[in-house]
Amino acid sequence: MFYVFSGGKAEQKDKIEYPPKKDSAIIGMFHQEQWEEIAKKYHINYVPLQQISKYAYYECLDGFDFICVNAIDYQNLYGGQRRVLFYIEKDFYLIFSDEPAKWKKIIENIIEVLGEKNTSNRVLFEFITKLIGSDITVFDDLEKEIVELEQALITAQKKDCVKEIISLRKKLMILKKYHEQILDVLECLSENENHIFDEKTVRCFDRLQKKTERYYENVLNLREAVTQVRESYQAQVDINLNYTMKIFTVITTIFLPLTLIVGWYGMNFDMPEYNWNHSYAMVISLSVGVVLAGVVFFKKKGWF
Repeated sequence: MFYVFSGGKAEQKDKIEYPPKKDSAIIGMFHQEQWEEIAKKYHINYVPLQQISKYAYYECLDGFDFICVNAIDYQNLYGGQRRVLFYIEKDFYLIFSDEPAKWKKIIENIIEVLGEKNTSNRVLFEFITKLIGSDITVFDDLEKEIVELEQALITAQKKDCVKEIISLRKKLMILKKYHEQILDVLECLSENENHIFDEKTVRCFDRLQKKTERYYENVLNLREAVTQVRESYQAQVDINLNYTMKIFTVITTIFLPLTLIVGWYGMNFDMPEYNWNHSYAMVISLSVGVVLAGVVFFKKKGWF
């Protein structure tokens, strides 16, 4: 599907004249499997998809720019990435995706919202803005999740949060890599080496780049917050381990004298108290007294 822009209006067409007529511009939206077909049909430079990295790709060649962005769904970060390709010439922009219906709907919504302000540059800019995410509540959701997790650790409502920490780190890693690739693409678009865009559009890309940088900084701050939660959790684990070791140490210390008594009276010697009628009760009393003395001593010291 092509969208032909002229005089502030946009028309949908299945066929177009290439190159565009004077004072008109074209945006095309197709399935990525049609890339080779469209390239041959309109005799434009073809870049094999096999040569494109699975990460962000930007190539500025003679007279055109070729961009690949792996878009994510902010509301489903584990849903995988969707490749979106851009072939950009002066007044002629082609977009390819494996979800063309979704992006067609977005383009048509942008055209409807802009109304008489429709231009191909403005629509392309708004389209790229959508890639960054118009709904960034994901940052607020992640921040809330981190605060709640930290609160649960402090109040001892949650003792094991390894899965939550790993999940948060994975989500933030996805967001970090995504915003890095978007920043690379926006930087190249702002340079405008082929002079495809006018000064106003370049300034828009500059502002969008700064906005993306703020999102990127937000992601880094959230990563730092998760690191602090992880360190707090590790400190709590160490404290619990130290407490457990202290308890074992106290128990061992209390029963150490009893071990001495057992060893003492387990020797094969004829001791005088063996012939005493109350020797058995004396050993029992001594053992109980040692245990009670140890418990009282460590209680006063506050060891348990």
